[in-house]
Amino acid sequence: MICREHDGTFIMVKQHDHGLLSGELAKWFRSEQVPEPARRPEVLRAISNHDRGWIDLDETPLWNDANEVPYTFIDFPIVPKLSFYAKGLDEIEADTPYGALLCSLHYDRLIEVSGEDSPELTQYREQEEERRARIRRELEQSDPIGEAELYYDTRLLQFCDDLSLYVALNEPGSPKSEEHPWWTDGFSGSEDFGFTEGRTITAEWKDEHTLMLDPFPFTDTFEIALPLRKVPRLEIKNKGIANAYYDALEQKYRIVVTVKS
Repeated sequence: MICREHDGTFIMVKQHDHGLLSGELAKWFRSEQVPEPARRPEVLRAISNHDRGWIDLDETPLWNDANEVPYTFIDFPIVPKLSFYAKGLDEIEADTPYGALLCSLHYDRLIEVSGEDSPELTQYREQEEERRARIRRELEQSDPIGEAELYYDTRLLQFCDDLSLYVALNEPGSPKSEEHPWWTDGFSGSEDFGFTEGRTITAEWKDEHTLMLDPFPFTDTFEIALPLRKVPRLEIKNKGIANAYYDALEQKYRIVVTVKS
């Protein structure tokens, strides 16, 4: 679950819904520099489904008693989280082995950045190294992977994941000074896209329904819709996290993504 609190209410977004939004962003991304266009449909499916391992976990949110907030993708207990990561990757691989390679690399980068360490993490990373090596061997026989292609596609997944998280974790319309600290310096890795000419892509709210990006990475202005639930802390206290979440109606928050004016 992705979660932030605003005025005593938790804004909660399912991980897979965030993933689907990432895939929608990828559809609009500038494609003139894609190293291997033939694999683009697989890449889009992989980006859309990169967090599908969370589908079952997010059906019933859990309460973190120590911090008095819902558990999120950041602090969810590591053992079940890794099990569902692997389950999601298995499902992606059944559809697109190349997509599973991208998503496995993506999760490995996130684990490395987090600095976490445990026997369970070590075992998970070793298993994923084996998965990636196997996929590379299998594809080498029929559809070899170019290093430029892999580098571009992993950067695309990273950027679309980050931008979708940005939309979920920032209060729409908030000033740049109140931006989530992860993106204070823009979206890491976006400077590697050729059209940016070495600049890092940044985002800024024009108003509560308009998000501006510079340099603009998409083919046109477009609208996105983020499914979310608003769950008051008082309702959680009275009903418990599961019932309060179930009773909250799902809303679709609409945002226009456009070039910075």
